Amino acid sequence: MSCGQVNPQKDYKLRNYKNISVLKPKECIFCKSKEIIKWSFRFNHTTKKQRWKCNFCNKLFTVDDGFFHLHKKRELLTTCLDLYMNGLSLRKIRNHIKQFTEQGISHMQILRWIIKYSQILTNYTRNFEPQLSGVYHADEIFIKCNKQQHYLFDMIDKGTRFLISSYYSTKRDSKSAKILFIKAKHKPLTLFTDSLQAYRKAYRKVWGARTNREDKETYIRLKADKDKRNNIVERIQGTIRERIKVIRGFKNKESAEHILNLFLIWYNFIRVHQGINMTPAQKAGINLNLNQNKWLDLIYSSKKN
Repeated sequence: MSCGQVNPQKDYKLRNYKNISVLKPKECIFCKSKEIIKWSFRFNHTTKKQRWKCNFCNKLFTVDDGFFHLHKKRELLTTCLDLYMNGLSLRKIRNHIKQFTEQGISHMQILRWIIKYSQILTNYTRNFEPQLSGVYHADEIFIKCNKQQHYLFDMIDKGTRFLISSYYSTKRDSKSAKILFIKAKHKPLTLFTDSLQAYRKAYRKVWGARTNREDKETYIRLKADKDKRNNIVERIQGTIRERIKVIRGFKNKESAEHILNLFLIWYNFIRVHQGINMTPAQKAGINLNLNQNKWLDLIYSSKKN
C-alpha cells in the first residue's frame, strides 16, 4: 500500500500523528481555480498533512510548504542544516544523527539538502531591502577548492553587521569586485577596503566617481598593517574560515557557491550576533517573526510568498 493510501482507522498509531500543515492554498495548483475545500489527510510514515480538493477539476493535492516529498522529519532536516553551519562535517553530522535518533541519514543526503535549501532561501532573501547605516566594509579571503586557490569577496554594513553581498570567484580581479558592488545595489555613504587596486577600479565603474577628490570623500583605502578600521569585515571572515577549515577545502565551484550562500543566510537571519545581541536582519529592520526553530520558519516563509 502506498504512503498516500494508508487508512488511519486500520492503523491506530497514525491517529496520534500531528497535523503539520501550516500553509493554506489560495488556488488549485492544477487549474488555478479558487474553488478548493479540505479533503481528508495524506499520511506517510512520520506525519500527516492536510489534503485539498478542487471542485472545478476534481483533483486532490497538498500544499508545498518547503518539504514536499520529504521522507524524513523536517526537524531532522533543519537540525542537519544548523549543525553544518555551526562547524560539523557531513560525516560527523551523520554519526551524530545515528547515535541520538532512530532515523539514519547519509552524508550525501545532507549535502543534497544543503544545496536544495541554499537555492530556495537565496531566491527568497535576495529581494529584501534592509535598512543599513551606509558605512560598508569590503574584503576578500582565499578559498581552497579542488587544490586550487579561489576567492570569496564579501561586503558588510558596519551599523547592522548585515552581510550585504558576497561573490565567489576564481580570480582576484576588478571584475569580481565589480560584481560584489553591483550586488550591493545601493551606493554607500562610506566604503572601506584594503589597498587592492581591483576595488578602486571597480568602484569607479559601478558608482562613477571620476576624480580623486570625490573618491576620498566616500571611498577610503586602508593599509592593513597600519589601519585596523577594516577589522569588522575581517571578523566575519574568521567565522567563514572556521567553517571551511573543517571540510579542508571544497570539491568543486558549484557546491562551494551553494554552501557559502547558505552561510550568508545563516549569518544574517539565523545566528544571533554577539555584538548587537540579535540577528543582523533584525537590526536592519527585517523582522520575519522567526520562532525557536528559525530554519523551519524561514523555509515556511519562503513558500508563503
